[in-house]
Amino acid sequence: MKLDCAYQTPRPTKKDQSMAVAINAIRRLEAKVEDLTTAINTQKSSQMAPPPSIDHRSPASVMSQPSPGITTSGTTLSAPRRASEYDNGTSPRTTEGTPGDYPTLGTGNGRVQLSFSQHGVAMWPAIRQLLPPAFSAARDALSKDYVVDIESQRPPLPMIIDVPMDAFSEQWLTRLPISVIRGLANAYFAVFHRSNPVLDKFYFFSHTLTQAMENDFGYDIETSLVLVVLALGCLAVRAHEEGNFPLPSRYAMVGEGFVRPDWYEYVLDEPPGLKFFNEARKRFGFLMCQSDLQTGQFYMLSTLYYAQILRPFDSWVTVNRAALCCVTILKRVDSINFDEWEGDMFVRLFWNTLMYEVIITQELLLPLSRLLEWETDMPIPKFTPSPRPKTSISGLVIDEDDSFFNFHFLAQAAHRIILTRLRYNMYQFSDKEGAPTASMTAEMRHQLEQWRTNLPPSLQFTDDENLELSPSPAHVFAKAMLRSRYLVAKFHLGRPFLYKALHYSPGQISDNEYREIADGLKGGMYWPTTMGLCTQMKAALPLKFGWCSQCFGQVLIIHAVARSPDARLRESLPAGWEDWVKIMVQLIEDCGKYSPGLAQDAALLRLI
Repeated sequence: MKLDCAYQTPRPTKKDQSMAVAINAIRRLEAKVEDLTTAINTQKSSQMAPPPSIDHRSPASVMSQPSPGITTSGTTLSAPRRASEYDNGTSPRTTEGTPGDYPTLGTGNGRVQLSFSQHGVAMWPAIRQLLPPAFSAARDALSKDYVVDIESQRPPLPMIIDVPMDAFSEQWLTRLPISVIRGLANAYFAVFHRSNPVLDKFYFFSHTLTQAMENDFGYDIETSLVLVVLALGCLAVRAHEEGNFPLPSRYAMVGEGFVRPDWYEYVLDEPPGLKFFNEARKRFGFLMCQSDLQTGQFYMLSTLYYAQILRPFDSWVTVNRAALCCVTILKRVDSINFDEWEGDMFVRLFWNTLMYEVIITQELLLPLSRLLEWETDMPIPKFTPSPRPKTSISGLVIDEDDSFFNFHFLAQAAHRIILTRLRYNMYQFSDKEGAPTASMTAEMRHQLEQWRTNLPPSLQFTDDENLELSPSPAHVFAKAMLRSRYLVAKFHLGRPFLYKALHYSPGQISDNEYREIADGLKGGMYWPTTMGLCTQMKAALPLKFGWCSQCFGQVLIIHAVARSPDARLRESLPAGWEDWVKIMVQLIEDCGKYSPGLAQDAALLRLI
């Protein structure tokens, strides 16, 4: 009859509504910070030359306003074309994260660019004056970027593949019992996948693993992905053992605590999972020039493995290559439909890669890729499920906690945006210009509190939450990471004022600045990820090198404040700081057993 059909609009599910709440919260943070930044830049434009143009929009902003390269008819991203920037080899973000001098007073017409790296704290003039001469002498004997120099000169991982005694060296993978593969893969998805959702669980079991087994674990990308998953699974099993958690199982567990499985011998490498990782590297050698989605996933999973065994420089190399895969896809593909599963998988890879790359490059002052240039054009993941038939396997790979960990990942992405803006807007210290300003500090603090307030109910945390009651290692880390990230931001809010108080006379410090210092010092201590159950499960502790580096700088600051001639500054130290310092030094010493860079940090701290 040629009549237009009128279909009822489907009602949003509970998951869609919760996602909308999270996205709207990010939009509010976005708009307020943008308005404040614009106002401050306008006020200063008549007094100084404008700073380099930096686009601070969050990925969520593309949902509320068009960006260059975004079509208005849907959620399809056209590949950005920035020929003018690439032709001359420069861009507003190209130099970010590249090595540079640590800040000193009196440079740049009184303006000091504070380093976000905690290793840079050792070069503050006040730190060198207040800490013992033995510390300063030992630090002077090292190179400026000594951690990078030490870590980059480490011997490579051993290439030995310690196969089981009853297996042939070239056929041991094909003879692996299915219980080993399933057990290690389930351990990986129960721990690492929940904080770094690089893969799709259903697609892995239904396609990637199936393809690798059908090809007898040959030299293909599916086999490489499976092997690096098994390597991470070995670390996940060790984390369950260290925390005394039962391994994931579809069957009800009799009793509580960790029970060694029959295949535990496969976990006994040093580091755990090395045999699987070496096999993955051997097979991937013929694929290293590919740059598609699965190649990016392999590089990002390799980054996780290197990070967990405390090889930070190696992890930077692989995350840089994962970023190159993402950039290549963005430059090569005309459009990406983010409403489809494959587009959403690319978004997940993009944010996993960008979040780790920013952390490692800021701490070690290593070069960034150009991935950050696409941050404003990239939406946040929707965690679109992969197409699946109604078979028995689809019910086996669905986890009731999926939405909890998905929202946890989105909350960390939103926090990373806030922390990046805090760095851009507050880490240019100038006493004459009153930078950072009180209004900027208050607004950034407000945005942080809004981030915490607007977390979904399942992610809300308290200051005295008991992690011992968590049902799995992944829940422990999820709860600890959110609270720790909140405290990290509070510490970094007060750090510019700490710099000022350590380098200027007490008469130049206002009451409000002393309050900022006290609040920052309080936020810089007792992070859940650096204490208790989290550090007990070191095999799976996220960002181990990052936390140790943060604690190194904070211990230096705490000791300098304790020795400061300013009585009011000394009074800002939180109670119990001496005990906290001992715990942090012990953590750095423990991790220093596996990282010579951290071992050097521990040696420096012992001189204080």
